Amino acid sequence: MHIKQFIQSKLFIKHLFIILITGLGLLWFTMQLLNVYTRHGNYIQVPDLAGLTLDEAQELLDDYNLRYTLNDSIHDATLPGGTIARQDPESGMEVKRNRRVYLTIVAVLPEQVPMPNLVDLSFRQAAALLSSYGLSIGNLSYRVDIAQNAILEQRIGNSPIEAGTLVNKGTSIDLVIGQGLGQNLVAVPMLIGQTRAEAIATLQRSSLSVGLEDFLDEANDNPRVYQQTPDPTLRSQFLLAGQPVNLVYRSANRFDFQQHLSSIATVNIPMLFGKTPEEVRMVLMENSLELGNETHGGSVNNSEARVYRQFPEFDPYGRILKGTRVDVWYKPIDEF
Repeated sequence: MHIKQFIQSKLFIKHLFIILITGLGLLWFTMQLLNVYTRHGNYIQVPDLAGLTLDEAQELLDDYNLRYTLNDSIHDATLPGGTIARQDPESGMEVKRNRRVYLTIVAVLPEQVPMPNLVDLSFRQAAALLSSYGLSIGNLSYRVDIAQNAILEQRIGNSPIEAGTLVNKGTSIDLVIGQGLGQNLVAVPMLIGQTRAEAIATLQRSSLSVGLEDFLDEANDNPRVYQQTPDPTLRSQFLLAGQPVNLVYRSANRFDFQQHLSSIATVNIPMLFGKTPEEVRMVLMENSLELGNETHGGSVNNSEARVYRQFPEFDPYGRILKGTRVDVWYKPIDEF
């Protein structure tokens, strides 16, 4: 029988049909087995594990028929130690049953860094170096020494700390600083309106320390400096390096600091002696002060008039509120 005749025969067509049906049946059966084995279309949403401990995560993942692998640990001072910081896959993603979730946890033990050597550095250099190591400045004390503003000792509490010693990140390092051989007076900075951290940093830059602290509202309710002693708002104040400044705080959420600062904004009392009327106006305008009464002695004209008296009187350390009216008295220049 020729091939053409065999292909066209009923026997060949019958067997070909049986083969096709059998193949399709096997393919369908195989696909059904694969669907059962791979759970096709049966997904689970990954739960949010952030902030949970490993035991809590294990219990939750068991409920979801998922597993976990501890992938890494990190140091993060803002999160509780031993809790989950990251996960992969992320929460909300759809995965198959028994999928592994890779977890990154926050290390229980804080990260440690070697203590840098601060001795003989200036305070500014020491502060920058501590910051680069993740350490902070603690209490400042001053000692009479020829090395003014240089670090003499580095301490944790009452104990000296040697360079190279491992310390926890975030540790406060107390510093003993050279005061110089004479009296080292520093101006008391204006701190009102600053946060506690800003005020402490400002005092440290000014070689002063924090004294008594009083919180009129809750200590964790966004406190800002409300009052300070010594108070530099009405008169310039000076302290020896290392002396304390006492601080009183109020909550910025409950108290209007913008209005308060406007009400206590002060400037130095300018010296107007010997100035012409035009110069007086310029000086007062530059200092946000108002011109009060002008009294001219005799018939002196403006071109020859010079200030010989003012009120408030000039005080090199005195301060007055912005907007204060300043009265001046003139007399001819040839009477000086």
